[in-house]
Amino acid sequence: MKSKKALLLRYTMHVVSLVSFIFLIANLSYPLGQENLLLQWFSRIDPWLLLSQLRWQQEVPTWGWLPLLTLVSTLLWGRIFCGWLCPFGALLALTDKIGRIVFKKLSLTRNKVLQAIQPIRGYWLLLLLSVFILGSNWVFFLTPFALFGHETVRALQGHLPWMLIGIMIGTLFFSRLWCSVLCPTGVLLSLAARMRLFRYQIAGNCIHCEKCASACSVNTAPVSTSVAMEGCLACGDCQRACPTKAIEWQQRSRHGKNGQLVSNNAVAATKRQESRRQFLQTALVVTIAVALWKKTVWAAEKVLRPPGALPESEFTAVCNRCGRCVQVCPSKALYPMPITDGLANFETPYIIPRRNRCDLCLACQEVCPTGAIKKVSLEKIRMGKAVLDKSRCIAWNEGKLCFICGEQCPVLAISGDEHHRPTVLSDKCVGCGSCENACPIDGEAAIRIFPN
Repeated sequence: MKSKKALLLRYTMHVVSLVSFIFLIANLSYPLGQENLLLQWFSRIDPWLLLSQLRWQQEVPTWGWLPLLTLVSTLLWGRIFCGWLCPFGALLALTDKIGRIVFKKLSLTRNKVLQAIQPIRGYWLLLLLSVFILGSNWVFFLTPFALFGHETVRALQGHLPWMLIGIMIGTLFFSRLWCSVLCPTGVLLSLAARMRLFRYQIAGNCIHCEKCASACSVNTAPVSTSVAMEGCLACGDCQRACPTKAIEWQQRSRHGKNGQLVSNNAVAATKRQESRRQFLQTALVVTIAVALWKKTVWAAEKVLRPPGALPESEFTAVCNRCGRCVQVCPSKALYPMPITDGLANFETPYIIPRRNRCDLCLACQEVCPTGAIKKVSLEKIRMGKAVLDKSRCIAWNEGKLCFICGEQCPVLAISGDEHHRPTVLSDKCVGCGSCENACPIDGEAAIRIFPN
């Protein structure tokens, strides 16, 4: 494929991917339409979603072939997903182009920063995998579909998408640092790309001008090793920048390990010298992972969760904080929990009945990509139980005619006596919060929902 045609195709795919994802998130509303189905399938090309399903659902989903297709394409052509299909990557590619134009004098600094930080990528992946295996889904929150979706929902609801802004500012000054080193999907696919069949490599007369290195946004240009390194996005910028056209897209070279022009003995000697240091570094990473796992898995206290949510400890571990349930909720009953409620709860959805009630539409179950909110029939929903404080109820305490809580209950879980004083039928209550939301007294409601 010609270089200019490839560039045009890549830009087109960037635009389609970015615009489509934002459009699907923005139009995620009740009643659900094709937007949810398309968004679900689009998100499933990320291999981390398959790992999440295997970790917590203990089964291979019917759509498992999609992320496997991503892995197969990576083994063939490298990080095609990151460089061509990822919507978040498309946004960061645009941000990087702007940064290269506005901060042109920082080009050398960009490359030095990337070169200095890239060696931690393997340890970062080990940390992510350790935390993930131990039982925390925080790793999945950092994947492109979850993180970009979460920040898009925040922006749509009028909140500051502070993580998105921070990553974009970092991209302006330090190029594709997020995609190269920090993105869980990018780092995982970089590992698979070590064995890729096709890659950019020097096949002609290289004059060592290093223009390819300056053009590369992830510091993987074929300068010192004659081949693009495993983090290459297959974008072709190095090929277009080469003044002698020495860089070509070719099948993997057979003259050295990973295409590097070094002997196997030299590689082995280097590994032996660094083995002790790597062992200590690995032990440190695992220790940090265990500490982080304890912080991210153990929740502080129970709160009212969406209908069908897993038990609290499982829910905080499986939820990826993508924000889709918050976006789709027609009554706007779901809120992301603040950091003040603890790291385990941070950004997980919960219900504040006094503000808004759950309408029991169950749309949140349909959009949840991880299974943190299971598909449960309305008859089996048990989010919490209503508890009546008769000392605050004006029907019981003041003898006033008030049965608003019973009138608002969608499952008829509140009955009235001959004086229309309410009584909660606990066996029928689903904990939707309609009664607490409707209670007319000021301040704390006379009837409150307590989570199961």
